[in-house]
Amino acid sequence: MSEDIYLENGVPISRRFGDVYFSKSGGVEETKYVFLEGNRFLERISSSRNEPLSVGELGFGSGLNFFVTLSTWKENPNPCSITFTSLEGYPAERNILESLQKNYPEIQSWKEEWIGIYESKVREYKTSDSIVHWQISEIHPNGRSIFNLDVMFGGVLDCLPKFPIIELWFLDGFSPKKNPEMWSESVFSHIQKKSIPGTTLSSFTSAGFVRTGLSAVGYNIRKQKGFGKKREMILGTFVG
Repeated sequence: MSEDIYLENGVPISRRFGDVYFSKSGGVEETKYVFLEGNRFLERISSSRNEPLSVGELGFGSGLNFFVTLSTWKENPNPCSITFTSLEGYPAERNILESLQKNYPEIQSWKEEWIGIYESKVREYKTSDSIVHWQISEIHPNGRSIFNLDVMFGGVLDCLPKFPIIELWFLDGFSPKKNPEMWSESVFSHIQKKSIPGTTLSSFTSAGFVRTGLSAVGYNIRKQKGFGKKREMILGTFVG
């Protein structure tokens, strides 16, 4: 699994998928632009609501999206609570996680105790025939809100049925050309089942078959300018 990941100039790359986990320059800004701004995250955590906001991610990777989301949430003076559910079929090892700390010291990243628990869950996953959950929680500085993370180690079609209802989707499972399993009609169908009217999604990709597949399960999909040199990305709203 994680032996398929190597570092090149400090950036983790998957041999299996031939793609990078994050960009050494601009990764934090890309996550904010594609996933947080794309889903109106700041607007939605600032609203007065009693229930936690539910975020779903396809492709945990090194944890960059999670940590940027967590840091942005903590910077808000009075946000609602968050449940962040993700999945990962090929969990990375310690050196890959620590590369995130080195490349992005400006955001809160891997605590030693989090890495320890993560590593124990990865060992369990490697010898298990079932999904393994890695769960952590962070209390907001205001002492009132909580951010709960649940990462499921397992295949995408095994994990998605166990997701809660999601209000914001981060679709970040490598390039569709390089990882088609993460962008299949079956995955789109599970996304539909875990969405409610008003659920939003965003993704770095704008591939035609992804737009068509998500439209077919009830999403109103639109393109907008991508981050940096990326020409286009997609946003979507579930209309049922």
